[in-house]
Amino acid sequence: MSAWKPLLPVAMVGTDRQPGPLPEWPGEIGALVAQVGQVAGVVEGPAGQVLRTMAVIATCDAAGTQDRRWTAPATEPAGVDRSPVVPERLDGLDGAAGSPRTLLRWALTEAPTRLQQLMFVELAAAELRLPEMLLPLALDAGRRAVALRASLLPVLGERGPWLARQREDWHYAAGAGGDAPGEALWTDGTLEQRRAFLARERATDAAAGRRRLEAALTELAAKERADLVAQLAVGLGMDDEALLDRLRADRSREVRDVALDLLLRLPDAAHPRRAADRLALLLRRERALLRQHWVIDAPEAAGGDWASDQIVVARSSNEKLGERAWWLYQLVRQVPLDWWTATTGMTPAELLGWAGKTDWADALMRGWFDVLAATREVDWCEAFLDVSQASASGQAQQTQTQAPVQMHQAAQALQWLPQARRERHWLRHLQQGSLPLSALIAAASGGEMLGADLSQALTHQLLTRARAGTLKDDYAVRAMLVDFGAVVHADSLSAYAMLPDIRAADETASQAEQLQAVAQTAALRRVLRALSPDPIPRTS
Repeated sequence: MSAWKPLLPVAMVGTDRQPGPLPEWPGEIGALVAQVGQVAGVVEGPAGQVLRTMAVIATCDAAGTQDRRWTAPATEPAGVDRSPVVPERLDGLDGAAGSPRTLLRWALTEAPTRLQQLMFVELAAAELRLPEMLLPLALDAGRRAVALRASLLPVLGERGPWLARQREDWHYAAGAGGDAPGEALWTDGTLEQRRAFLARERATDAAAGRRRLEAALTELAAKERADLVAQLAVGLGMDDEALLDRLRADRSREVRDVALDLLLRLPDAAHPRRAADRLALLLRRERALLRQHWVIDAPEAAGGDWASDQIVVARSSNEKLGERAWWLYQLVRQVPLDWWTATTGMTPAELLGWAGKTDWADALMRGWFDVLAATREVDWCEAFLDVSQASASGQAQQTQTQAPVQMHQAAQALQWLPQARRERHWLRHLQQGSLPLSALIAAASGGEMLGADLSQALTHQLLTRARAGTLKDDYAVRAMLVDFGAVVHADSLSAYAMLPDIRAADETASQAEQLQAVAQTAALRRVLRALSPDPIPRTS
């Protein structure tokens, strides 16, 4: 009990009424208390300093009263961190928002995943690591959100992986240290670490990565096989054809689908060529009056060699396509999109228009869209968007079932476009008022850093509504303001930071809390820009 006595006065009355330095303890325990208290005092203030000190004393007190001798080997110490840590202060940027470390703590505990991810990426770009006191919060964030792990691992330093080895639910980061042997990440790492390891190796030596994956396939579960086979997309080439062709017969449908998707990116591979040869027999040109036009028929009978190429003859009971259309759809989904434009001489937009006039429109559209999901070809994405917009404006005929399908395809195709081209569609919707602001903010907040034009337009809309007093009642938009702050262009960051200054007279506690989060987001973005000499550029 004597170890606790010096803490009792301040613990009983609080740090506000009992300010001043904490007492000192002798020996190694005193040195540990001093070290923890000093860091906690800077990051958490006097109250945090007292609580951390009490935690150390409690742990040491409990360790000293065990009823048996400790026989397990001592835990190895953490490695020495050589990379610099995020500083405690930044001149001219601290202010009322707090220090960089205070903002990092807020982001780790309250910010959305997208903002946390941006924070880790920019800290890594600045070659900085997280402060030791924030590592448990960061590891917990990675435990909750798998999407964060790849960006989190580079900023953990040496202490982070050491901590991860002490707790089972942090083991995903146990081998992330800079000195950890690379092979250990492949043999003993988590799926995320093995995926990242294989992608890096494929980028530098595609053949070595393929051999490594091929040797491990028999030991992997279906989910792991599919995830790791997908990494062959990095450095994909004809040398990968043999392995992908074998994987088309894998016992897992997910693996078979991944292999087919990758083969579709290799139009000279044997499998896409066989599929194209089958389709060529069904496609012909006919003359009508003075013009020639393309005609396609569905197969009248199943081919004897179809099963070897994963074409399912039997149609399931819940399949909406008829039997012949079902066969045609499967043939179409195995042929690269470039084959159609090269064979017919039509553009993607012309092909979609032509398909809509045939008897097999649903089979063709569905098959093309499956291929597009694998290849993400920009011109085809734009063509599907144009078809959807024409249908919405009544310029194209569609069945009752086609309308929702086309809306879904348009939404998917929009997400597959490169960011810059996607933003042009969003900006047009904003200018025309054809989509609600909440839908545009939601779409824009889920991806990469926005371009200057769209950021400026969206931020202007937010400020206009805030000044008119209508933003406070738009619950959907208000709930996404912090997510939007993670992707707003740097040129619009100052305008975004003005939102908390526009307060309503009848503002509720919930609204005040949301605006405070906006202020914190803007402050964090400023700090990250100040820390990084080369801010992360947007990807076009």
